[in-house]
Amino acid sequence: MQEKTPNPPMILKRLVVLTIVIVIAVWLLSHAASFLVLNDPRPADVILVLAGGTDARYEHAVALQKAGFAERIILDADASRDRFGKSDADMAADFLRAYGPLGSEVCPIREDSTFGETVDVKRCLERQNVHSALIVTSDFHTRRAISIFHKRLPQYEWSVAAESAPYHNSEQWWRHRRWAKAALDEWEKYLWWKLVDQWGSNVVLN
Repeated sequence: MQEKTPNPPMILKRLVVLTIVIVIAVWLLSHAASFLVLNDPRPADVILVLAGGTDARYEHAVALQKAGFAERIILDADASRDRFGKSDADMAADFLRAYGPLGSEVCPIREDSTFGETVDVKRCLERQNVHSALIVTSDFHTRRAISIFHKRLPQYEWSVAAESAPYHNSEQWWRHRRWAKAALDEWEKYLWWKLVDQWGSNVVLN
């Protein structure tokens, strides 16, 4: 039985389709980290610095305050554990009393996730007469953070400013292990939020 000879036009079509798929896949992967980054700061009643990251988050918030985006800064800091008799929230409060600009205060955080952090932020914002907040957080964290705060605390207007962490490079994230790990870890958390957590019955905090 004679074998069929491959049809050259069909082979060419398959090669073209495969090339297109590869190009799209490479483009998507190369932009995987930059997709996570949102940077659209808007004037607000208060600047909210999320817990975690480095001191650069707070420094960026101070720069935004000086630029006129808000008069007050709320600095989230971990209050769930002590080190040498003081929590991060205690030490942050000491720092602000000594060196912080006017209008700065600490919001003690008991949860270790952005999802849980909204509970403590809600309590802190309720003590203030505010209707809008500008979130400051690390660049890879911005898209997930503002999505969570929009969903859980819809009574406030939210915007976000990206603090460019020195260990992140969204344009060349695959070139270094630390950059790649940060991007992949954030994608895992972002997908879990989008596919699971945001559909929970208690997601909105009233």
